[in-house]
Amino acid sequence: MSGRAAGLAPLIGATAGLIVWALHFGAIYLANAIACGRGLAGHRLFGQPIIPVLILAATALALLLLLGIGMRARRRPRVRDGAGVRHFLARLTLATTLLAALAVTWEGAAVLLVGPCG
Repeated sequence: MSGRAAGLAPLIGATAGLIVWALHFGAIYLANAIACGRGLAGHRLFGQPIIPVLILAATALALLLLLGIGMRARRRPRVRDGAGVRHFLARLTLATTLLAALAVTWEGAAVLLVGPCG
């Protein structure tokens, strides 16, 4: 890995939860827009309306990814000689992952409160 890429890796790791949130946000809004635009809102998947099923599945997947990111950040080593930056990045990763999990849950809950294409 080049020096520049190695320098970006910790930052990307610290923002991994926010990246998952952004992908979830884009995916559910894109799926909803396509389904509504093409008249697929009435279709069913597993006996349920397709849009809520897809959004809830995407939400479950995003939350599992966030759980994995959080668990990995939590396992990082405690502060030792020269490890202050790593400790800070681990805590930053945990904080952004918790924030992202809250946002993903909020977005997923909307499907239970608001009808598709409404």
